[in-house]
Amino acid sequence: MLDSYVEIDLDKIGANARAITQKYSDYKYFIAVLKGDGYGHGMEVANEMYKNGINYFAVSSLEEAQSFRKVNKDAPLLCLHPVHLSRIEEAKQLDLTIAVNELDYLKKLLDLNIDCNFKVHLQIDTGFNRLGFKDKNEVKTAVDMINGSNFVLEGIYQHFATAGIFDPHWDEQVRNFKELTSLIDLHKIPIVHMGSSVSMLTHPKQPFTTGVRMGIAIYGYNVAPDSLSNSPKDKLRKMRNNYFIKKYNISETYFDVKIDLQPAMKMKTRILQLKKVNKGEWFGYNASYTADEDIILAILPVGYNNGIGHANHGRRVVINGKKYPVVGEMCMNMTAVKVDSSVKIDDEVTLLGDGITVGMFGRSSGMGNAEALVNIGKNNPRFYVKDGKVVKEK
Repeated sequence: MLDSYVEIDLDKIGANARAITQKYSDYKYFIAVLKGDGYGHGMEVANEMYKNGINYFAVSSLEEAQSFRKVNKDAPLLCLHPVHLSRIEEAKQLDLTIAVNELDYLKKLLDLNIDCNFKVHLQIDTGFNRLGFKDKNEVKTAVDMINGSNFVLEGIYQHFATAGIFDPHWDEQVRNFKELTSLIDLHKIPIVHMGSSVSMLTHPKQPFTTGVRMGIAIYGYNVAPDSLSNSPKDKLRKMRNNYFIKKYNISETYFDVKIDLQPAMKMKTRILQLKKVNKGEWFGYNASYTADEDIILAILPVGYNNGIGHANHGRRVVINGKKYPVVGEMCMNMTAVKVDSSVKIDDEVTLLGDGITVGMFGRSSGMGNAEALVNIGKNNPRFYVKDGKVVKEK
């Protein structure tokens, strides 16, 4: 029995892909982002997505591209970061689509006189101020340069910085994209794509887009907001939200998005020891927890080395279908849980899944959802499950 491991349900990955491609069928291209080793799920999930409607993939490095090609030789693959010019031959061998982020990079790329019809996607910076073109004349120059080369201008894209539900930045970025591409004909570019999962879920499709990129949604997380209730606090929130909507003239947005997305990842461990602790005794580093009564602690062989996070703010785990509180500071390789006499050594413990959402998991140690998934996915052995059976271990 392993001390801890991550379980990835491939059937849920496939179901998520079908749910997205069916609900958003107005798009022609569905681009699943696999950076962070597939948000901690591993590149093995790509084939399940590919079989269920996802027809393009994106990574952030050549190393991730190499990992992808080990499991899928054929699917189109975009590297979201510009490939270093010294490694273009590697990109060629990987049949990689190249992102072009500025004019100087493009000039040097074309000067290499590469004997390859590389597919190219232009990155547009609409306000994020990360990678991409910020001048419409340079965008026009880049398009003309690519069209005059043996490269193929297949795509153009940008990335959203906010959800744009109660702030002006989403609409501002859409306006900036239109302005920055106003000197070119977007209809001549096959894939015009905008990102993120929350944008896909909460905003209508822009008429000029043909593709959509999604990250955390494909792994099973509906990050669209729920509607507010009629409680006194929520009524105040509604007033605040309506104020911002009017103030910024925010475009149409969606709440309570109905789409069946199922988290595919679970994290599990076991109980190493059950320890009786008397009232007044303490546990852990900095003597941070003192028993206020006679209790039983279950000691687990996991800690921040497993990507859980050093802090512990109200964390819960599930043992035999019941939730129990984690107490004291997280150690590097050990955690203490306050339990009752119904549990026993080697009982299975779920830290993520079975009622412990990724939001709960991440908030307990101050991590965002994606950060939490990446950390636990890369720090624990992975088991891939299909039809209820383990089909691969990694």
